[in-house]
Amino acid sequence: MAKKREKKAAPPPPGAPLWMATFADIALLLLCFLVLILSFSTMDEPSFVKIAGSLKDAFGVQTKDKNVQIPQAETVVTLFETVPFEVREPVQEAVQELVEAGLVTVEEDEREILLRIQNSVAFASGRAAIKDDFKKLLDELGEIIAETQSSLVVEGHTDNVPLRAGAPFASNWELSSSRAVAVVEYLATEHHIPRDRLAAVAHADGKPVAPNDTAEGRAANRRVEFRIRPGEDLQVVEDLGETIELDIEAEGMP
Repeated sequence: MAKKREKKAAPPPPGAPLWMATFADIALLLLCFLVLILSFSTMDEPSFVKIAGSLKDAFGVQTKDKNVQIPQAETVVTLFETVPFEVREPVQEAVQELVEAGLVTVEEDEREILLRIQNSVAFASGRAAIKDDFKKLLDELGEIIAETQSSLVVEGHTDNVPLRAGAPFASNWELSSSRAVAVVEYLATEHHIPRDRLAAVAHADGKPVAPNDTAEGRAANRRVEFRIRPGEDLQVVEDLGETIELDIEAEGMP
């Protein structure tokens, strides 16, 4: 028997398949739709940058700014007022032992050093003659005042108890003034300190530092005060420098 001939498939029609045309139409419509949506939307750039940075940190992508600007210092010291070291240090050394014994107190401000010396150190009761031990302190202070060309005001103080009858002085005013003058004359004579840099002042019981109703208070009020003021040639430290600029760009700093 003769073999049946196999039928050949019919060739496809020329051109693209029909489904491809439908797919292309759908894709074009979707593209137009997305473009339309983007045209009506606005981009919040700060939020976008913030979110992008958070995502980078979350995935371990971090950068460091190697250029670190160190803050600039405009002025290190603007004003620093105090008694010069050349006066303050030797005076404190001269009275150190008396300060530790509670017989002298030291106060200081930007203009002067104030020494409060108990009367028992300097004078006998009711007298204006300087004790020999006190002269040793006066010699030390006199050298300091002469070398630094400082000025000195000596102030005499008493308690409020009137002097007894027959005392060498008629009142506390005379007693306090005589004591102040005795100190000033000693320094002028022994250390040749010019008189225009010395002064003696009497306060009697006018400026107490403690109540006069107790023995301790009256003892504290009987005192001699030294006000030591540096000479004009010793200038107070006012400024350690005009301006110190720190303009350093640190590279590679962590």
